[in-house]
Amino acid sequence: MASRVLVLGSGVLGLRTAVELTRRRIPVVLRSPVHPLHPSNCSQGAGGLWMPFHCDDPRTDRWAIETLDEIYPFAVDEENPLVRLKYALSFKRTHEGPDTEDFLAKDYHKGTGGKSQLPSWSTDDRLKFQNMTLEQVAWQNIVYKLKLPSLSIAQGAGYNHAWFFETPIIDCPKMMESMLEEVDVDPNDVNVETGVYYESIHQVLEEAKSLNCDAVVNCTGLGASKICQDNEIIGGRGVLLLYDRETCVRLPHPKREDPLLAAPPEQLHDACIMVESSPWGSDEYPCYMIVRGDTIVVGGTYLEGDDEPAMRPEERKRLLENARILGIDTEASKTKGEWVGHRPYRPVTRCELDSEISNNDLKLVHCYGTGGSGWTVYTGVAKDATDLILAPM
Repeated sequence: MASRVLVLGSGVLGLRTAVELTRRRIPVVLRSPVHPLHPSNCSQGAGGLWMPFHCDDPRTDRWAIETLDEIYPFAVDEENPLVRLKYALSFKRTHEGPDTEDFLAKDYHKGTGGKSQLPSWSTDDRLKFQNMTLEQVAWQNIVYKLKLPSLSIAQGAGYNHAWFFETPIIDCPKMMESMLEEVDVDPNDVNVETGVYYESIHQVLEEAKSLNCDAVVNCTGLGASKICQDNEIIGGRGVLLLYDRETCVRLPHPKREDPLLAAPPEQLHDACIMVESSPWGSDEYPCYMIVRGDTIVVGGTYLEGDDEPAMRPEERKRLLENARILGIDTEASKTKGEWVGHRPYRPVTRCELDSEISNNDLKLVHCYGTGGSGWTVYTGVAKDATDLILAPM
């Protein structure tokens, strides 16, 4: 069993792996070139919504449920500021046909006879998942009193049903600070602002030896492309506009949607909205709004191989249109910031022992490539990586 472990990287996977090792009483050396809250760290800028997204590894659902098991108690604890439960609505469209209403009815009750291919994670009772027609959403909202975009406009755009569920939203910067605080204790050695970017596995192994570590967990994300000469990992570029939750002004609904206006605006609750099909969204240009702490984030993009570090003018224009579609009065609401990040996507997440390098003197485990699902799977992945470190050779 490892006696001292070097963890490389202070994104969500690196921090949670360091936490897991610490909880299992294994001394940790944590190293990262920049602080977890540095703008270049993709994890701190993410929306934090629990839902598998662009992570194609067959272990994704298991990792996601293990993560849900950990964060759900936080979410239902009103005193815990790290995670909140929010209702989420994902607009869907179905090709019209004689059996459209039939399959909606079946899937509304979680049947398997419909055509919409509900995700396997939707069966978890904690999420209260339902597949509804927009008419059903409208009537349900008389009870839930959520701030939703105009459902009549959504119907006019071709959307006729939606996934409706309740999901944890992690305040990513606060959670990263909390994990760093848990790791930064004796006998651990923490330096997350080294300014050092490793160039090769050889350099990593030499660093481990110099720090008297007999195991390494490589959580360097996109950095693994150079360190490991891994041509399978690629950046999935995302862009966000940030609004202040308290001052963000919402557009009024059309008068014909009076049933949704039964409650005064100040009594309505924020919700997360997602669209990944045309005309409002697509796989590469999803349209979404996530309520995270005191911030509303509006996205987005998922552009693989796009390395541009700054927001393009046309992207900013599109995000403003997304905000308007999703119900924000963009004339009356000013953004408080914007963000660009690159999700580390790999067709199969690399969470494995490097058998070519590992030996009785030093063990190397790789842990990177979760795409857009980092905050959805991070606990499960970190536990698997730790199990690999502690397993006998």
